[in-house]
Amino acid sequence: MLNPERFDDRLDCSGHLCPVPILMTEEKIAELKKEAVLEVVFTDPGAEPDLRAWCKAAGHEFLSSRREKFKYYATLRKH
Repeated sequence: MLNPERFDDRLDCSGHLCPVPILMTEEKIAELKKEAVLEVVFTDPGAEPDLRAWCKAAGHEFLSSRREKFKYYATLRKH
């Protein structure tokens, strides 16, 4: 299934447990321009609430999340 949302870059954190997906996201989002949308792919279900909390603390916007079989997808906007 294709993601209906537009995103500027994708980060695949599959196979990593928290806090690694958060650390990888923090590194990747620092490389992006302001207002860019990043799709994060992960397999650790605990990463979703952690990504939400990290976005709030870091001043970024958590746009959406979804699950497809054994993978999770989250879209974030850099502010």
